[in-house]
Amino acid sequence: MAILDLSAVASDQPEGLGGTPIKNYVHGIESGVVLDVTGFEDKYIHEGHGVIQDAEGEYAPLPVSGTIPEGSNLVGVVRSTTRTSHPATGVMTHGTFNNNVVKYPFSEAQLEILRDLGVYNQVD
Repeated sequence: MAILDLSAVASDQPEGLGGTPIKNYVHGIESGVVLDVTGFEDKYIHEGHGVIQDAEGEYAPLPVSGTIPEGSNLVGVVRSTTRTSHPATGVMTHGTFNNNVVKYPFSEAQLEILRDLGVYNQVD
């Protein structure tokens, strides 16, 4: 189970990636989720990064390798950049984003899964 430590405070900011991935947010998991970041290698989970959900209902960031683990489904993208030390975030499940400016771009197969959900790639 993912746990959120509210006592942790950090003042550093992530490096810019040269654009805003989310172009048009239409709908998502409004209350947000706490991501299980076990094994996630970055200090930040950047806006537009993939979110997966396993069979038990736990949410996690898509592994940096881009491989969706067996038994998990791609369910949307991170709405705003968040620290792995405080992995609470909204998840966009319908809208548009620019795959060209995300830190770890999606494969064509993953973009197709996102399109089926209602998340469309709109390149500027």
